[in-house]
Amino acid sequence: MSQNRNKSRFEIGMLIAPTTILITIMFLLPLIYFLRVSFNQNILGGFMESAWTIENYIGFFTDPYFLKILWNTIYISIAATLLTLVMAFPIAYILARMTSNWKGVLIALVVFPLLVGNIVRDIGWISFFSENGLVNRIITKIGLTDGPVQFLETPPAVIIAIANVVLPYMILTIQSVIERINPALEEAAIDLGASRWKVIRTVLIPIAMPGILAGTLFVFILSMNAYTTPLVIGGTKVQMMAPALYAQINEVSNWPMGSAMAIILITITLLSSILYLRVIERTTSGSNHATTTEVKG
Repeated sequence: MSQNRNKSRFEIGMLIAPTTILITIMFLLPLIYFLRVSFNQNILGGFMESAWTIENYIGFFTDPYFLKILWNTIYISIAATLLTLVMAFPIAYILARMTSNWKGVLIALVVFPLLVGNIVRDIGWISFFSENGLVNRIITKIGLTDGPVQFLETPPAVIIAIANVVLPYMILTIQSVIERINPALEEAAIDLGASRWKVIRTVLIPIAMPGILAGTLFVFILSMNAYTTPLVIGGTKVQMMAPALYAQINEVSNWPMGSAMAIILITITLLSSILYLRVIERTTSGSNHATTTEVKG
């Protein structure tokens, strides 16, 4: 029996070994390298000098330029996540409760944008928000403004563009959660006199809250690490961490500062994920406890 168990463990280890090695090579080793480089010293006109100093981290948190970039990243990511949630929930609810043959087609339409590169969608937003774009043509034609309004390279434009990129992930996450909720609960609440909005607010959302939190966490992480969309839509006026750290490495050749920014971004994302997971865990425990109490009652 023990030999069979050891053989089974060995076979499982052999199966997961290639994936483990691949993850180590593609993620952990670059992360360790960036961590080490972040303590090096930048040399003006040169590459860098090997050292063990925290001056890059001190320089980041004491420089208004970098602090503004960090604030932009957090603010835009939170705003994009909230906007995505507001847009995704009605669509996810409709898809989850839909029983017609068109459901598969609509889900395919939701997934389709994921097959298109971000740069293609960003170029579409440029034509939408540009001075000669659709928005400016409409507001000029109806007389809201005398001339074109600057939409590109503004935080709202970046928020809308990022929300558009991550929207399918939020829709699919919430839809899968709502589909597992028995529609009879909503029907019972309506029979007792509750309005549709009250049913959604007091019955559906509390039960689906763990899935909603999971979706918002995923979208927030994607928004925090967005690169193409802030670079194309935000330009030089609305900078976020990912394009800024790339600029430090590729344009300024300041590898230590760029590496420090990468570690800071990863740390903030990781801490946010841990905090969010704790909230999800408590929410799930509360929901299970409430359900158990109702069943016992």
